[in-house]
Amino acid sequence: MDQTDRALKKQWKSQQKQSARSAFPLSDELLISMFDFVESSVEKHGCDHSLCFTEIWLKDNDVAQDKVIGWLEDNGGYCDCEVVFNAMDHWEQNK
Repeated sequence: MDQTDRALKKQWKSQQKQSARSAFPLSDELLISMFDFVESSVEKHGCDHSLCFTEIWLKDNDVAQDKVIGWLEDNGGYCDCEVVFNAMDHWEQNK
């Protein structure tokens, strides 16, 4: 790979990261709060393969569910444990 290819790859990665960031449905602070709550709840109670803890956090924080749940599912978060392992990982890699 020559310098031009490296520069193009770096530019592409930067564009991908920016695109991912612009799709975040909430501020970083709110995402941290949500991920912390869901992770703690899953550790204490296990995962029943639903989004019950995520939905509790969304309701308690008066956040519209559709946009957030759509983003979570787009990033592999179809249940609470997947929110922690997949969607949180996607956010951490792109924040």
